[in-house]
Amino acid sequence: MKKLLTIILLLNCIVGFAFDTNGNFGIKQQGSLEAYQQYVGKTFFFREAYGNLETWKKSGFSYNESYAGKVFSISKIAVKDVVLNDKPNKEVTVSAVSSDGKTKVKFKGYEEVSVKYSLWSGIKRFPLIGYMPIVFTEPFDEFKKQHIGELVSNDMVKDQYEITDCFMGKGVGTDYPTSEVNVTVKNKRTGESLSCVYSKVNIAPFADALKGSYKTALVRVEKPENSSDRYGETKTITDAGVDKYSYNDNVIDILIYGTKEQFNFVLKNVSQHSLKLIWNEAAFVGLDGTSSKVMHVGIKYSERESDQPATTIIKGAKIDDCATPTSNVYYDEGYKIGYTTYGNGWKTRSMLPKEYKGKEAGEVRLMLPIQIKDVVNEYTFVFKVYYTYDHPELLNAEKL
Repeated sequence: MKKLLTIILLLNCIVGFAFDTNGNFGIKQQGSLEAYQQYVGKTFFFREAYGNLETWKKSGFSYNESYAGKVFSISKIAVKDVVLNDKPNKEVTVSAVSSDGKTKVKFKGYEEVSVKYSLWSGIKRFPLIGYMPIVFTEPFDEFKKQHIGELVSNDMVKDQYEITDCFMGKGVGTDYPTSEVNVTVKNKRTGESLSCVYSKVNIAPFADALKGSYKTALVRVEKPENSSDRYGETKTITDAGVDKYSYNDNVIDILIYGTKEQFNFVLKNVSQHSLKLIWNEAAFVGLDGTSSKVMHVGIKYSERESDQPATTIIKGAKIDDCATPTSNVYYDEGYKIGYTTYGNGWKTRSMLPKEYKGKEAGEVRLMLPIQIKDVVNEYTFVFKVYYTYDHPELLNAEKL
């Protein structure tokens, strides 16, 4: 409802008229019969009911495509006290006639919400007068006049768009309350058109150009001062579009990269002794600074917090493994429909942001304890988390 209020206030600020309209250019609930008379003589057109507060059911009117494009004028409005579901309410009845005088219609709505649930017949909901799916032509035409031809741009994106049409259509998501003003915009460079809700006109046309995701890049490797090499060589190897990072010293040679859910690596023992990877002491530090144990290949999800035996790597051998933060692993109970459960099972949350939080979101760390002889060396792989665009060619280079 907060979103709906914002839209209503926005539209009421943009367009001012001699009669009240709601955020969708329809009838606005009034306090008396006299106040409703302001709509008599006003022209409107019918539309489909899209939002979950809009309906033609129990209104006395049945919408069909034959009404599309027809203009009607309100000839009479009547208000009377009624009782719905054992509670007092007001019924507002609207009579109208088509512009050619050939079609007369009537519909009714109510001022107060009235919902009743029946085990056999389901939910009985009555229409609200403030959400009847009609559009007054005068304010809507004025809105179109103000915005058709308007140019829409984004500092990051090269392309501009022009608004070529306005219409009442679906809102955003699946549970929006009412229809929203939609617009069609045309790309000035390519001539391609797309439609979106007006409230997203500064975002939706540029979504493809700004599409991207967060990735990880190894920026440094930290290890104990008493190690023979403070820092080994680091280089980037690209394999099928995945950036893999190679690090080596006189103990290990590792190829490592991060995905959304885990770190994958191939670790080779280049020392003259056997090594042990001490899994019980391995750790992951997320963007928020929270530390977590990790689990690797062969560990059951249900036993992720249990003891994990060390992995031994003899001289010249290697292992192909992964490290997944145990704090991101959880069991989803799913949902039931009848006797069947859907969507349940073990799942892993992303260790990277789902929404844009800037070009660089921070750092994540993976610490792998490597034991050689009786000494444990803690290798900490520090990755920066950065945003990369799928189509940089569509963006202004100076803004990247």
